[in-house]
Formats: sequence, structure tokens, C-alpha cells
Amino acid sequence: MSEPFDPLQESVAWVADTGLFVACGRQQNNKYTALERFATRNDLTFVIPQRVYEELGGAPDRSTPGQTPINSARDAGWVRVADEPDYANSTVSRVMDDVRSYIARSSNRDEDQIEKADTALGAVAATLLDDGTAQSVCIVTTDTDAGEGVVAALATQGFEDRILYRNGFDLIDQIT
Repeated sequence: MSEPFDPLQESVAWVADTGLFVACGRQQNNKYTALERFATRNDLTFVIPQRVYEELGGAPDRSTPGQTPINSARDAGWVRVADEPDYANSTVSRVMDDVRSYIARSSNRDEDQIEKADTALGAVAATLLDDGTAQSVCIVTTDTDAGEGVVAALATQGFEDRILYRNGFDLIDQIT
């Protein structure tokens, strides 16, 4: 199966989840350094949902003293925290519901056990596509069910040729 678009094009937004950054480890880790170098060389910014930012320790009330890796990445400009999604936007709401349902079916879990950060990936991608901020979106997650769920949910909203899933572990292996 060929990719519907080149994910390194300028008009592609890269939406990433917690697992990508956790898999890279600390700032001194060669995987973290490789991810930063990849973003810088390709002039791309990873967009993360607010929930992902909070999970990575970016929330002020949860931060440890000193600079967290996610804040360093944000300050350096290769990570951006997305605005809170507009839940009143029917496309965003449907995508979130569809992602939750997809993950529940794929993983044999109740929908109320699905992490809100997983559905937030879909919400951010839907927002970027729906408002025209991005022509295409590349979802980067270490959670296959979440990645495939976002692609499936956005496809039902008419974005099938504008969404791509990259496994975060595969990306890390490729760039290190």
C-alpha cells in the first residue's frame, strides 16, 4: 500500500502522542536527540494535544523542578501544544467518538476505559484538517489501535486521502 502523500511536505501537520516522547526517553538519550534532529532537519513541528502535554509533565502543577523534556522541545520550537479542541464542532465530536469506538472494538475494552489522550489525537487532527490549517496530517503514535482509529475516523469524515499513521517505534528506529 503506498502512502497517499509525502509526510515531509510543508503542508503536513505531524500530530504526536505521549508514547512517542516516552519511547525517546530523556533529553540526553540518543533517541530524543534523533527525534529533535529529525524535526529540525525536516522543518516540522510536532503538534501535541493538551492532554498529551499534561501527561508528559508539562502542566505547571505536575512539573518537577527544572525543565522537562517536553518544555525544552516546545521552547526550541519543534513541539507545539494544540489549542483545546472545539467540542461543539460536529466533525471533531464525531471523530472523537469514532476513535473511542474503534479502539474499544480493537482492544476488547469498554469505551469508558479508553484514554482521553487517544481521542484527543483525533480531535487535533480533525481540527487542523477541518479549519484548513493543514492540508494533510501524519499521526505519530506508539499505540497501533489509536493510530488506526484516528485514520479510520477521519476517513469517514471525508479526509481519507489526507491522513496517515506512522508507528512511533518505527519512526524512532528509522531515524536512529
